Amino acid sequence: MDVREKRLREELSEIMNRVYTKGLASSVGGNSSIICREDSYVLITPSGLDKMNVLPESIVKVNLDGKVLDGGVPSSELINHLAIYKSREDINAIVHAHPPTAVGMVSAGFVPKPVTPEYVVMIKKLSIVDFAVPGEESINKLVNGLKESDIVLLKNHGVFSVGQNLFEAFARIEVLEEAAKMIFAGKLFGGMHEFSEEEIKEIIDKYVRKKEG
Repeated sequence: MDVREKRLREELSEIMNRVYTKGLASSVGGNSSIICREDSYVLITPSGLDKMNVLPESIVKVNLDGKVLDGGVPSSELINHLAIYKSREDINAIVHAHPPTAVGMVSAGFVPKPVTPEYVVMIKKLSIVDFAVPGEESINKLVNGLKESDIVLLKNHGVFSVGQNLFEAFARIEVLEEAAKMIFAGKLFGGMHEFSEEEIKEIIDKYVRKKEG
């Protein structure tokens, strides 16, 4: 195992620990992966393992066709991860979690709007699709949802977030759940201000374009 693969395994282990300890998935939910396009392999969390106990050595290594190269049984969501990587060659990592407030809110028909600068910058646009059992329909919905967004929410299930790395993908989920909790609390006290189009443009100019410049 080379130094790069060792580091990626450690990052996957850390991300799943964060997902669990942050309450973004139960011990039996969620999964993550990262692709090494240069060497044509994907590292993904294993199936059936308590998410608090995902260690670097328990990570499963597969090729781009899903054949196991090293480790045990990969996550049952592997088919979704591979389809996303094939459709989004610009991303390198995927985090799947079940943020309870955001999923419950959207499944009930309320779509959170931008209420924080982080939401504007990290989420930009939240794709929402109806629930579908794992299979071809679910894959198509995920792939289509991620064509125009970096995070898609499946009603009654969870979210798939993509990024250049695991920490970026994870941050999007954390920011989404944070905003959902703020909106929920705001509703209890009469509502919460949602950014206008003008405010959104100002935030993008300040936080995104300034950074790029």
